[in-house]
Amino acid sequence: MDYALKTFDLSKQYKKKAVVNKVNMNICRGDIYGFVGENGSGKTTIIRLITGLISPNGGSFELFGATNTSPEIYSARKKIGAIVEAPSIYQNMSASDNLRMQCRLMGINSEEKIISTLKEVGLEAVINDKKHASDFSLGMRQRLGIAMALLGDPEFIILDEPMNGLDPAGIVEIRELILKLNGEKNITFLISSHILTELSLVATKYGIISHGQIIREITATELRAECGRITDIVAADQEKLMQLLRQSFDESRLSYRPEGVRINGDVNLHSVLCEIISSGNEILSVKCSETSIEDYYLSLLGGAKHD
Repeated sequence: MDYALKTFDLSKQYKKKAVVNKVNMNICRGDIYGFVGENGSGKTTIIRLITGLISPNGGSFELFGATNTSPEIYSARKKIGAIVEAPSIYQNMSASDNLRMQCRLMGINSEEKIISTLKEVGLEAVINDKKHASDFSLGMRQRLGIAMALLGDPEFIILDEPMNGLDPAGIVEIRELILKLNGEKNITFLISSHILTELSLVATKYGIISHGQIIREITATELRAECGRITDIVAADQEKLMQLLRQSFDESRLSYRPEGVRINGDVNLHSVLCEIISSGNEILSVKCSETSIEDYYLSLLGGAKHD
């Protein structure tokens, strides 16, 4: 497997508080990796670690095969384009002047590159426009930020909450741009967000994080398979029920809640109920229903909090 990024128990502490706690991520070349978690879950901290803005307290990572402590990491980072938290745009400059400034910083001297990059992100209308970036819509500023990230011909682009605050039309524009760059140039993406439903329209793989820990890595195909059906079982002894189900199901498919134990995905209900009865536990109620992607995500968070 050809990986753009692998992390190994990556950790970061601030004042003895673990903000990132032994995180293991696996992003293959060509993936659109949806990095999902609630606000404050550690997403931006991990992005800062990967891009070298801060250093880890523990663990390590590999970027295109280069470990973070090796001299080769500097060359590997040149293959990355990143927008962390918000695009670094000069508000009092035009789109073209912003790219010219970025080109100077990167040692690139090509007006043709500036024009082609603005066209690539759908900003051809402002190539010769002197309008300042401060007068752009939020969606246009996000596309300008992606244009700046594209100047170095990156193989891997990291976007931190790129759809935050966008109106529906802006969200569609950014989504289509990501799909275009991934499909036409095979650019790998890591996109952080707390909105799983929006990521589900572009992501090929997900990393779900809560309280600084990855609680599930799952492909889009696996997510669709697990998302449909949910089964809630209430028994006289809930702890005993949970222990029994852990013998038959992956931990990530189970969540413990006061009103019952939830199983995500398809279940051979007859077999499960027979096992519960055989264990001597009393079944009080069983409820089967369909779950949305958001319900699945919240179910995982509920299970993580119980653990």
